[in-house]
Amino acid sequence: MQPDPERRAFWHERYAAGAAWSGHVNPVVEETASRLVPGTAVDLGCGEGGDVLWLAEHGWRATGLDAAAPALARGRDEALRRGVADRAEFVETDLGTWDPEPVWDLVTCHYLHEAADLRSAVLAAAVGAVAPGGTLIVVGHHPDEPAHLAGPRGHTRFLAEDLVEAAGLGDGWQVTTRARPRTSVRDGVTVERVDTVLVATAPAR
Repeated sequence: MQPDPERRAFWHERYAAGAAWSGHVNPVVEETASRLVPGTAVDLGCGEGGDVLWLAEHGWRATGLDAAAPALARGRDEALRRGVADRAEFVETDLGTWDPEPVWDLVTCHYLHEAADLRSAVLAAAVGAVAPGGTLIVVGHHPDEPAHLAGPRGHTRFLAEDLVEAAGLGDGWQVTTRARPRTSVRDGVTVERVDTVLVATAPAR
């Protein structure tokens, strides 16, 4: 797919305005990666790098990919502050044109706020980036989240079954899908949300 300058500019401006997220690890990454032997990991659309930093602190060599330079700069600064700059790398790239090489033991992608065609392309590339026996984690917003919640709508909300179809997981993959309740705090207000979760293990070949 071709890069979209307007989409890239949107995220650049979003992160240039200041820290956008909590900086904490996403719960599914923590609970899944904690059961794995640390190896190499890549986070697609890493933003400010909360997952990358947590993985690096827990023995992984982690790479974060994102198109937003301000977010990546924030991640690099935090890696230096935490003393994990040797294990946490942040790379500016457009996921719409990303060609995965090499492969990683863990590939993660959280809340990819993109149209279905781009999401499918990214997920297909993510599948190809998983090493034999490695793990893929994809998390997004579930369509059944309460309607009153502010946030992404339409093509940014989907079922796990949609993710499986979009990713094109072949024979031999061990796939787990679920809807996961999540509590978040935004502007001092606690809200109950619902995530769509896909965790899949690649065949060992």
